[in-house]
Amino acid sequence: RVRAVEEKPAEPAEEAPKPTWAHGLFGCFDMDVKLLGLTLCCPCITFGANAELLGEDWMLYCLFCILPGPMCYFGPYIRNKIRRTFEIEGTDNEDVLSYLFCPCLSIIQETQQLKSAGMKPGGEAMNRI
Repeated sequence: RVRAVEEKPAEPAEEAPKPTWAHGLFGCFDMDVKLLGLTLCCPCITFGANAELLGEDWMLYCLFCILPGPMCYFGPYIRNKIRRTFEIEGTDNEDVLSYLFCPCLSIIQETQQLKSAGMKPGGEAMNRI
């Protein structure tokens, strides 16, 4: 006599957790002091360099950083672009809030993310200085 083997329905595979930022938002204090100083004194240079690595115009984004109005839009835009590029977990609201309350720390965190991915922030932009 042959018994029918009862098959269990296949369980859906667990989705792998999305990557997180290479460094926390307040992780800027355990890194290159030069980058910290440059970004705190002149965030437009670091912001423009990050934007350039993502295919944007360095000078344009450097100017956006100087003006508070455009920065409220373009800061989160660049942060979102980095999140999408590296598939980092997060939301648009978190991007906006990080730039609203901690713009310099957000820029440093983005720079650290690009560095940890092997991209050299600054590139041509830093050679102009």
